[in-house]
Amino acid sequence: MKKTLLTLTTVASVATLVPTNSADAAAHLRTDVQPTSYSAHNTYQAPTYNYNQTTTATNNSYTSYTAPTTTVAYDATSTYEAAAPAVQKAPTSVAVNNDVASVALSIAAGKSYVFGANSASAVDCSSFAQQVLAAMGKSIPRTTYAQAAAGTPVSNPQPGDLVFFNNFSHVGVYIGGGQMVDALNPADGVGQRPVSYISGSVDGYYRF
Repeated sequence: MKKTLLTLTTVASVATLVPTNSADAAAHLRTDVQPTSYSAHNTYQAPTYNYNQTTTATNNSYTSYTAPTTTVAYDATSTYEAAAPAVQKAPTSVAVNNDVASVALSIAAGKSYVFGANSASAVDCSSFAQQVLAAMGKSIPRTTYAQAAAGTPVSNPQPGDLVFFNNFSHVGVYIGGGQMVDALNPADGVGQRPVSYISGSVDGYYRF
C-alpha cells in the first residue's frame, strides 16, 4: 500500500509607493522649483515550500523525508527626485541712476518688441542696443553677432557696456547694479530687468 501527502504553502507580499515632498530651488530665469521626492519601498518574500512525503513500502518499513524550508527575502529602497514645472517670477527693477540708465529707459518707453524691427515704436534686442548706443554717440553694427565682433570683452562691466547671452543670440544694455535694459520678447517687452532674469548663460560683457 502506497500513501503520498504533499503540502504547498506560498506567502508573497509586495509593498508600496509613498510620495514625500522636499524643497529645493533652481536658478535660471528667476524660477522657484519645488522638487517632489518619491520613495519606493519594495519587499518581496519568495514562496515557502514545505514538503512532507511519507512512503509506505511493501515490506511495511517506512522511509520519511522532509524537505528544508527555504525563505528568500528581498528589500530594495530607492529615492527619485524630480523638479516640478518652473514658475517664472516677474523681473525685479532696481533704481539705477546714471546717464546710461536714463537714456536706455527713455528709448525703451512706449516701444514694443517685434523681431527684426528697428523703428521709433518697435525694436528687437540688437536694434534696441544700437539705438541706445547711437544716442550716446557710438555707432555699432545691427546684429548681435556683428556687435560682439566689434566690441572689446571686459571683465569689469560698466554702464553702457553690452551684455550678450546664449551664444550671442540676445543682447542687453548694461546699466549697472546687475541690471540691464533690453528688448526681450513680445511677452516681456522692452524694459529694465536683472541680468540674471535671462535663462541660459551669459557670454560676456563688451565695451564700445
